[in-house]
Amino acid sequence: MKKIFKSLTLGLILFIFSTSSSFASAESIEVFNTQITVRKDGSLDVIENIKYNFFDNQKHGIYRDIPLASSNNGVYKEIGVEVKEVLRDGTSERYTKTVNNNKLNLKIGKAEQTISGIHNYIISYKVTNVIGNFDDHDEIYWNATGTDWEVGVNSTSVKIIPDFDTSITKFTCFTGSFGSKDKNCEFSKDGEVGIFKSTAVLNPGEGLTIVAGFPPNTFPKSKISVLENKELSPFWTAVIIGLVILATVLYYIALPFFVFRWYLRNRHKSRFGSPSVNFDLPKDNDNNRLLPAEAGVMDTARLEKDDVVATIFDLAIRKYIFIEQIKKKKFLGLGEDKDFLIKKKKDFNDLTGFEKTLLERLFKNGESVELGSLSSDFYETFTKLQKDIFSILIKKGFYKENPQNKKALYAGLGFFSVIFFLNLPLAFILFWMFGEYNGRTDLGDEVDFRVDGLKLFLKSMDREHKWYANQLALVEQMIPYSIALGYIDKFMEQLKISYPDYDPTWYKGNMAFFAVSNSMFNSMNSSIATNAPSRSSGFSGGGGFSGGGSGGGGGGSW
Repeated sequence: MKKIFKSLTLGLILFIFSTSSSFASAESIEVFNTQITVRKDGSLDVIENIKYNFFDNQKHGIYRDIPLASSNNGVYKEIGVEVKEVLRDGTSERYTKTVNNNKLNLKIGKAEQTISGIHNYIISYKVTNVIGNFDDHDEIYWNATGTDWEVGVNSTSVKIIPDFDTSITKFTCFTGSFGSKDKNCEFSKDGEVGIFKSTAVLNPGEGLTIVAGFPPNTFPKSKISVLENKELSPFWTAVIIGLVILATVLYYIALPFFVFRWYLRNRHKSRFGSPSVNFDLPKDNDNNRLLPAEAGVMDTARLEKDDVVATIFDLAIRKYIFIEQIKKKKFLGLGEDKDFLIKKKKDFNDLTGFEKTLLERLFKNGESVELGSLSSDFYETFTKLQKDIFSILIKKGFYKENPQNKKALYAGLGFFSVIFFLNLPLAFILFWMFGEYNGRTDLGDEVDFRVDGLKLFLKSMDREHKWYANQLALVEQMIPYSIALGYIDKFMEQLKISYPDYDPTWYKGNMAFFAVSNSMFNSMNSSIATNAPSRSSGFSGGGGFSGGGSGGGGGGSW
């Protein structure tokens, strides 16, 4: 027992000693001050004053990473960085430059020399192509410290100094890790000089980002991309011209023949004749029900908003979710808006990947979700839903690949034919392929033929009134299919005639189902965003954040 106690005591002492040592060996940046002189041509002269505390650690110096590109909602700019001077404690210091992962890495110090304690580094460099140009203002959106430092920063400030007659007209700033919208910072002016300061200590991985706005057209327009233009040698020029001529001949002669042959051999559904009315839910060759979204994609060869809405109704009818109409106060309490609340009813582990992806997004923050809250970031889920649905259809043998990939290829080749070859007949064929190509296999065409039969039924429900008047259970299940296949308005008209008192068990609201159904479909459709939001300014509500804009990077010691 005494041996065990001694071992535990020794282990505790070693743990405390090692922990204390690690704290003792920590490093920090005491001061990180940046001075930015703004030139009329849009270039910036940046001087970084970094007071680095190595404490008792024996190190060679520090390194500083400076990004050579910036991105804003998918729009990229290449940034020019020209290092002018690097000083340590007022004396020129040796440094090496390398470029890796679109960052300029400055390794400052001497490998044969070690230092400790506090040292003051001054890094001077010129930056070009960083100005953001917008309709109502120009801006410097600058990540001053960067959010990749391995040590904390105790004091941070940024001075913006125009060297010509202009003034900062608007401003904001952000602190914290990448993506943070915290504002532990302040702004003041001294004449035409703008001064930003952090009001809190920055922990490792946190930084100060500033946004300074100027009147519109203060600076020249920045370039979205900068590409080096290299001339080809005469030999390679001749080779390319020869290849272009050969490709042109092949396109004029071979491609039209190939397309015509492809058309004759791949008009799969023509062998089935005209479709007949299908009164049943569509099924695959294994006699499993085709999901409404699967039927919609089989019909159009792409996932659409209606297919997602149809899936929500299908899951409600199958008792996985419940839809409730709710009232919400408008801004400042002036009146009421209507929204729809979707509630989780039971576990969904038995569903397909497509359905799981949708439900996981709906209930990622709890057991219920308001439809209106989906519009901000649902496009990310929609992209994954597209992959999931085609993964299912490819696995079932209905498709060989996502047809959108090849359709985009045909469209691109069509434009290429018009612009470069002035070959309108070839372009017409390629655009025709873009419109006609669906990518389905023979089995996929057979299943789509059954979906066409269901579409005939949905089109002519007024003629089939007697049949479905006594088939409510089946007709209710067809609501999602009428949404996915584009016949919901006609379907609801006939459903109201046959079942005027229809009160679904999966819906609750202040108004009857028929009275609110159209607004429900429209609300769901408008809440499903399929595209990312457009590029935004650092001043906009969703645009600015710590680590955004140009500049940034980070550093550490070596």
